[in-house]
Amino acid sequence: MINSLFQPGDYHFSTMDIAAAISIATGHYSDNEFNKFSHEIIDFSYHISHEIKESIIKNKVIRDGLVDYGKNISLIDIKSDRTAIECLFKDKKELFRHYFSTFNNAIYNHSIQIWHQGNDNTWIDWTEKNSIRININPYKIREGFFLIGFDYRDVTNDKRLHVASNKDGYEYFNKCLKNSSRVWMQ
Repeated sequence: MINSLFQPGDYHFSTMDIAAAISIATGHYSDNEFNKFSHEIIDFSYHISHEIKESIIKNKVIRDGLVDYGKNISLIDIKSDRTAIECLFKDKKELFRHYFSTFNNAIYNHSIQIWHQGNDNTWIDWTEKNSIRININPYKIREGFFLIGFDYRDVTNDKRLHVASNKDGYEYFNKCLKNSSRVWMQ
């Protein structure tokens, strides 16, 4: 997610995005409860977002480089509403919806369906209500999209994901590029 700041494009992360990513990356969401670790994740997310933005503001080389990539530093939201983040942590579906929405790009027609755990279980639930659909650029999917614990289908081409690879900060659906690493396999 933070890597995406240093890539061309419109995406600018927020504290809420970081908190959602940490919750998912650590598996904190599995219990679907709000507890002391939830507060620690949120506090750490505020800290990370403040430190990154402050470093960018203080470093002319980084700041100018981001401007060259078309990034507007003022769009990095370091003041996400804490109550809204807490609500995300109490509802897995909304947490997943928020996380994957950061990858959504409405200008593309290419659609991916993502199955996830339901609020009341700890396994992937292949019912329609426990899936999310988003549109993506199929040629360059931002790093962090393909995660263990989720299942994926390319709706546009009606193909299930069998393998996802990562190369140079981007991920690829059912492709193993030369010198890439595999991030998801069935």
